[in-house]
Amino acid sequence: MTKILVVGVNTRPVVNSFKKMGFEVYSVSYYNPIDNYPDKSEYLVNDMQHGNFYSNYSEDKLLSLASSYEDLVDNYIICSGIFESENSKIPKWDTIGNTPKKINEISNKYNITKTLQNLGYKTPTSKKINNKYQLEKFIEEFGEVILKPIYGCGGVGVIYINNKMLNIEFDLLNRLDVKYPLLAQEYINSESYSLSYINSTYLALNKQIISRSDFGNMYVGNITPYNPEFISKGFETQITQFSELIEILDLKGMNGFDFMVKDGQPHIIDLNPRILGTYETLELSCNYNLAKVLLGAECPKMKEVYHKRVLFANEDFVFDKDIFKKFCTNIDDYIKDLPMNGARISKNEPICTLIYPKVDKDLISDVII
Repeated sequence: MTKILVVGVNTRPVVNSFKKMGFEVYSVSYYNPIDNYPDKSEYLVNDMQHGNFYSNYSEDKLLSLASSYEDLVDNYIICSGIFESENSKIPKWDTIGNTPKKINEISNKYNITKTLQNLGYKTPTSKKINNKYQLEKFIEEFGEVILKPIYGCGGVGVIYINNKMLNIEFDLLNRLDVKYPLLAQEYINSESYSLSYINSTYLALNKQIISRSDFGNMYVGNITPYNPEFISKGFETQITQFSELIEILDLKGMNGFDFMVKDGQPHIIDLNPRILGTYETLELSCNYNLAKVLLGAECPKMKEVYHKRVLFANEDFVFDKDIFKKFCTNIDDYIKDLPMNGARISKNEPICTLIYPKVDKDLISDVII
């Protein structure tokens, strides 16, 4: 029996897909949701006391746990949260998808932006910023800008800033919690979208749900598939061009492009060369196990629209699944990434994920704690 190790911050959707196919599946992750069903699981979170993720998460600890499986497993699958930092250690894993080295190369936001521009793809106007004086000049030139760490994922550390903020908040640039060098980009006033692929096969366009918080412009969910008006205006050409880009960059497995629209054209914001946050909504939409597609099967077309929302606690909170049942009779079908009952979730930390097949504003507004 083929043995698979899935590694990342949250491995649940991929673990469960491969388990359904009969693989022996192991999980090394930060979170430990009770609806994750690997044959063996190792994780970093305290089941009953979810502290601050940014203080407790350690890529090195995850890789140390994963190293004990090197002589046991046949393949690795990489989810978000590893090999996406400047100091990532790069093992030589036999991966289903991009290698750790490839993920790390693509995760350098400055380098990949320059590569995309050189290949003729549209991106926001971008500049590598080495100090606050260069930053001040960039903000003066564009008025509204987005600041990003050179490495990172999930929108963590992404900051919006404009000239007005500089004028109102004295000494703002000195007080910003940023690390130089950073990537500065012109602000594009657009919704956030993404394209999902497996190998060079297009799966769907998605709308990204982004929340601005103290930690950055964070990804907190998506709508899959999404069909905005511009899809009917020749966007199929860009879908083909992005497929070609995957081949040019020699990307494998699951990959995604985050983009915004300026003057009717997609401008690439980010490239994600590993399992995507849209994995489960894509799987539900096409009613097909994406593990099969990762292994070479043809993916059916997307059908029903699915929504994903990661729910966060706005105060320290003890998880009780029965609370959610008050708001929705179908909550057992919708709620994912369940913590242990009685687990204490700290303020601003994720509680669980809702995945549901239609817009239900009452569900979303009422169930957020």
